Amino acid sequence: MRRFAIVLSALLLHGCDLFPIGVCTDQLVYGIEVTVRDSMTGALLSVDPTGVLTDGSYRETMEPVGTSHLWGAPERPGTYDIEITAQGYRTWNRQGVEVEMESNGCHVETVELEARMASLAGQFE
Repeated sequence: MRRFAIVLSALLLHGCDLFPIGVCTDQLVYGIEVTVRDSMTGALLSVDPTGVLTDGSYRETMEPVGTSHLWGAPERPGTYDIEITAQGYRTWNRQGVEVEMESNGCHVETVELEARMASLAGQFE
């Protein structure tokens, strides 16, 4: 019984450091990464897109990273609807994008998407 108490105390004090299952890092992992392109040319947009993620009542504005890249859902699993807008383009939507945790439980698995946005140029001529 005493040996059990010592092992239990060690686990409580040191947790997973004694028996590492996976290697967790301090890195922040985004659950959704979207590259935004023009649907006709395939080129990255020349205007900055904005994106919004929703998961039930949760709502988040995506982080712009460089030109035409948006990241969101940092370390947050869930099922997301995505809306991306950009001046001069039709809105791009995607529903039901699932972000899951890695099998080791340390971080989310990143879902990489490509949003091909249609230009509004010539639409009203």
